[in-house]
Amino acid sequence: MDNSTSARPGIGRRKLLLGGAGALGLAALGGTGLLTGCGTDSGPAGADGPPQPGGRLRSVIAGRSASADVLDPHQAGSSAGGAVSKNVWDKLVAYNNDLTLRYRLAESLQPNADGSEWRITLRPGVVFADGTPLTSRDVLWSFERMLDPAKKSSGDLSAVDMSRTRADGDLAVVVRMKTPLADFGSVLAGWYCYIVKDGTGTIDGSVLPVGTGPFALAHWSPGDRTLLRRNDRYWDGRPLLDEVEIIQIAETEARVNAFLSGEADVVHEISYLQARTLSDDAEVRVVVPPAGLMGAFQMRVDTAPFDDVRVRQAMRLAVDRQAMVDSVYYGYAELGNDAYGKGAPFYNDTLPQRAYDPQRARELLRAAGRENLRVTLPTADGMPGMLESATLFAEHAKAAGITIELESVPADTYFSQISGKAALSHIGWWNYSLDYFYGQTMTSASPSNGTGWRRPEWDAKFAQARAAMDPQRRRTLYHELQRELWDEGGYILHSFAKRPDAAKTYVGGVRNGVPGTDDWANYATTWLAAR
Repeated sequence: MDNSTSARPGIGRRKLLLGGAGALGLAALGGTGLLTGCGTDSGPAGADGPPQPGGRLRSVIAGRSASADVLDPHQAGSSAGGAVSKNVWDKLVAYNNDLTLRYRLAESLQPNADGSEWRITLRPGVVFADGTPLTSRDVLWSFERMLDPAKKSSGDLSAVDMSRTRADGDLAVVVRMKTPLADFGSVLAGWYCYIVKDGTGTIDGSVLPVGTGPFALAHWSPGDRTLLRRNDRYWDGRPLLDEVEIIQIAETEARVNAFLSGEADVVHEISYLQARTLSDDAEVRVVVPPAGLMGAFQMRVDTAPFDDVRVRQAMRLAVDRQAMVDSVYYGYAELGNDAYGKGAPFYNDTLPQRAYDPQRARELLRAAGRENLRVTLPTADGMPGMLESATLFAEHAKAAGITIELESVPADTYFSQISGKAALSHIGWWNYSLDYFYGQTMTSASPSNGTGWRRPEWDAKFAQARAAMDPQRRRTLYHELQRELWDEGGYILHSFAKRPDAAKTYVGGVRNGVPGTDDWANYATTWLAAR
């Protein structure tokens, strides 16, 4: 692929699509009360006129190297892998932009009195792309597959006791929990929780599997591109597009170059400066989701020098968050406060806002015997704002006597080989419930514990929070968990940045989904106008 910059389209009137309200609202709490219907809340928009069928949409998105790319929806960790998964497979429930939930393959989720058992009732009439009906056997197989310790999905359903989970006819599954779970739906909406066909084995592209999503796999070239074709049997309305080509380009600038040179119709994960520039382009629409994602660095609390809490606190005081919002994100962001999940149910918004205080950082480092601290931060052009935030952090930290040496590494292997393995690295989780995020990242057995946070007492309180059927009790426990992480954890969470995408004006039905929801990079409603 030629990623060189071509002549730019003419600049004309401003076209900026703002989706919904400015920040995430609080979800309804507990059980089935936070679930809605099967539609989308994210307002498809784009080309004028009635939707038109046919054509191939070309979408360029952040990916990984050929050796790191995987097709398996229970393993795929990149943006491109996620886009393929959500267009080929489906979940039982999915997140709306405000982290409330809507039913998808499930028609209902019903807990018993203490959350130790949940009944999943499936939507009738759903078939896979090859015509095979969806049944409870597919759900059981998918759960077993996700719980394989070798898979990255293993932490998602860790509370499920498969030895006591059973089918109840063709369209119901009774799920027993190892420990009670008050909000099973928010876990089932997580990144990896796709339902695959009963008997599905290794998914490596040698044989193309089928799903229940809007498109079916036609070709997969790891680290390069994936071709999807319309699934005419799709249960939620026949897609308009004939085909979707998902093109992987790891570097942010190169993605936009491909888009501007006419190689793609949609580009995901553009930089914030690019979004500002493209919003004045008459041939482009910028799509801005209504909520921001965490922008953060992570310190491994089990690795020197960050095994000293005073050093971690000093590092957090050495970043100017307002400058990050203004200079890196061009206003497409809100201040971060070292706690994940702004706007999500049970987010602790009572924590004092951490400020830039290089003098206090110096004092903490002096007390820790770490004056004139030197640390290395590997960085790459792997997602919008990475290089810019690393460079600005290095500048901020100088006033605290901290030297941050930036090490440039390849973007396509950053999140598989560097993030969470280096003592200091970038991290960028999308929007999920605290139940899901903490289960993936913060317990001692979490599969993606990039900060090395392992505290049995914290784990035990998290189990209590997940089990609390009373919403107020859950809120209290989650606030306490966040306070401990705010005081002593390994995240330097400096901002919550909205992630703009862009589409040519002839592309219609574009959803403004927040990354982490099933609406982001979902092309079920997308269409192409005549050109």
